[in-house]
This record gives sequence, structure tokens and C-alpha cells, in this order.
Amino acid sequence: MSSLNSTYDVLLVGGGAIGLSLAWELSQHGAKVGLVDQGPLGQEASWAGAGMIPAGPRKDFWAESTPMEQLASLSQTLHAEWHDRLAELTGIDNGYQQSGALYLAESEADAKSLDRQAEHWQRQGIECQPLDAGQLAKVEPGLAERANRFSAAYLVPQESQLRNPRHVQALIAACLQQGVDMRPGIAVHGFESTDGQIVSAQTSGGTIQAEQFCLTAGCWTGQLAASLGLDLPIKPIRGQIVLLNGPVGLLGRHVNVGKRYLLPRLDGRLLVGSTMEDVGFLKQNTATATAELLSFAASLLPSTAELPIETSWSGLRPATADGLPLMGRLPQLKNGWIAAGHFRAGLQLSPATAVVMRALMLGKTPEVDVAWLGCSR
Repeated sequence: MSSLNSTYDVLLVGGGAIGLSLAWELSQHGAKVGLVDQGPLGQEASWAGAGMIPAGPRKDFWAESTPMEQLASLSQTLHAEWHDRLAELTGIDNGYQQSGALYLAESEADAKSLDRQAEHWQRQGIECQPLDAGQLAKVEPGLAERANRFSAAYLVPQESQLRNPRHVQALIAACLQQGVDMRPGIAVHGFESTDGQIVSAQTSGGTIQAEQFCLTAGCWTGQLAASLGLDLPIKPIRGQIVLLNGPVGLLGRHVNVGKRYLLPRLDGRLLVGSTMEDVGFLKQNTATATAELLSFAASLLPSTAELPIETSWSGLRPATADGLPLMGRLPQLKNGWIAAGHFRAGLQLSPATAVVMRALMLGKTPEVDVAWLGCSR
């Protein structure tokens, strides 16, 4: 790696899925990119997530879609393309597969809400099939024993998944190939700015200069923004996951019940998630949450009660007040940018976020207009 006194076209502060994806995008378009992270690369929310990629609207429905829905649509396309490109470039298969998903409602109130969501999916061109108890049991035999308990059920075949740690590893390898100067273990303590322009970042390893700066540090982005005199509150919301070691074929697709889910891997492992806890930066698993997740799994698949727990972990999702990410230029700064606060959708939206932010930072018109997601809202 080059010395810390290097001057970059762009310095990215934060090395999760968003920062790594943007670094890869910018470097492929000729930018000299530096990236720093206070810890190991990609080891926070990007590593901890389950890797579900919900379906987005068809592009011919974009005129009636929100920017978030457009980002989801673009990401859905890009994830399939990036899987092939990353595997070819790095030899790392991130485990991407279009596995489909089931959405289930247990109460009448939840069923009405799910029915409205299904109507919205259909208006966006997202394939969505209602299932009665018999059809649900046929589509997902593992749920046959409990199929009658659900007030509504829908199959969304286009949903996908990938393996978060593998995806991060592939992005790191691709960035190295592109010459991105990545520096894990380097914390940014503040910035030097003058006349509405950031001049340098003051880090634990010294001063780093760049033409442009972008904050991509997830839950820690608000603290970085505060060092620039900006009030952009992004708080961590903890999510806990339990990993069960099950037989291959226990489920064929991921199953969503409200905010909780079962996500099967091809090797038989089963992810059970997730919690939503406002506990600050406390990242640990609790016996109470583990018990609740295991009870949830057993309520859908009784056989999971006999499966061994392989491991459990927790992550901190970056949440804004309205649940939407912050994307675009930082207020009153000509060369400052932000791409953070994606909450539960960071990995899902990372490729589209990278493509859009790369266009903005290089003075191009992005495919998705994200002005609505700017800091001034």
C-alpha cells in the first residue's frame, strides 16, 4: 500500500458493502480511490445480515415507483450481473441464487396488510401468487404440518439470496484488482475543511487528502458527520440471528412472517432472524432473544426444536428517523457526499447505491433520481 500522505480522487470512509461496492464502481471508471475503516473490512452489518434480496418493480413500472423501489429494481438486476462478474474476476462465488420467498400472515389484521402489499407488488409487475393451505403445503412441504394456521400466504418467485461474508470477500478481492487502496484499522477523527470544501481527513494513521470524500460508515456515519458540523442522526438498531445446522432440503425458499424469517442455505444450514432492538452500540446476543427466535422457528417447523445451534451473532443496522437512506451531497460541502442509513436493506441496495453515487460523484446523471433521499429532507 502507498503512504498515508497519498492524495486520492475519492476517499471513502467506511468499508462495508456500500463502501466496497462504491469503491469498485469508482475505480472501474478511472478514479483513484482510497478507503478507510476503523475496523476490519466488511465485518459489521454487511457481514451480519442474512443476505435476502427482495424483488423490485419491473423497469417499465418505474414511473409509478418511489426512488427506493427503483433502487431495489436496479439492485435486483445488478446482483445477478455482479455475481457472475465477481466470480469470474476473483474466483469467489458469493452464493447468489434466485430461491424465491414465502410471505405468511398469522392474524386477520396481518393478512389484510399482506393482501395490500401483494396488490402493490402486482401493480409493480412483481410476480406474486396467493396460496391456500393446500397449495402452501405443496409448494413448501416443510410447512405442511402448520399450513392451516396462516390467514394469508403468498409466493414471490423472483426473490433471491446470497452469502454475505462471501460477497464481501469478493468485493474486497475485486477492489484490490482495481488498485483501490484499502486501509482497515484506520479511524477518522475529523476533517479539515475551508470555504465549503473538505481538504483532508485526520485519521489514526495520519492525514489523508482527496478531491472528494464520501461517508459510507453505516451506524457510525452520524458521528463522522458531526465532526463536519452536520446533524445527521443515524442510530444503530441491533438484530440477532441464530444459525441452526439442519438437514439439506428442510426448506426450499426463505419464509417471512412479519419482520422475522427462516432462510435456508443449500448446505442445510438454517438462519433464524431477526430482532429489532434499540440498544445503542451494544452488539451481543442475549438468551432471551435466542429463545424467542428458536420458539419462532419451532412454531413454523417443529423439527427445528431438535436441531443443534451452530452459532449465533448480532449486527447493528444503521437507521434514520424515517427509515430511508441518506444519499447525495453533504449540506454546504462542495466535495462531500454520503451513502448511509440503509437500515435493513444495505446489502440488498448496495450495487444500485454504488452505481447511482458513482454517477453523481463523477458529474453524470444517475439512473435513479435520489434527490428525495438527500440530507435536506
